[in-house]
Amino acid sequence: MTTVTAFRGLGYLEEVEAVPAIFGAAAGLAGLLLVFLGVSISAFQSCAGDTPAAATAGFRRAGAWILGAFLLGLVTVAVSFAWLLSPHRALRDLAAVLFAVELAATASAAVTTARAVLWR
Repeated sequence: MTTVTAFRGLGYLEEVEAVPAIFGAAAGLAGLLLVFLGVSISAFQSCAGDTPAAATAGFRRAGAWILGAFLLGLVTVAVSFAWLLSPHRALRDLAAVLFAVELAATASAAVTTARAVLWR
């Protein structure tokens, strides 16, 4: 007998599979965000000391987005780690939602950094 798995409802992943994957992926994205932060900081520091604040505002804005996304990634890692210590459905669901938001924040930070560094 064949089991049809193509039309599963939401929440079909086993907790044992999803949360460790979220843990590793969130930590990886946080590391990527540190690279974005390094690029933004080095571009900011390449400006002369008497550069007007309006000219460096894009770097500061990019840095704020990147730092916020990085901290969100750390929260996602912490929630996933808490689930590893004490598995609960609420922690699994929270980790999944936080990871989805972290993906969006990482994309936004990448766009903001590219705009500040490449199109200044």
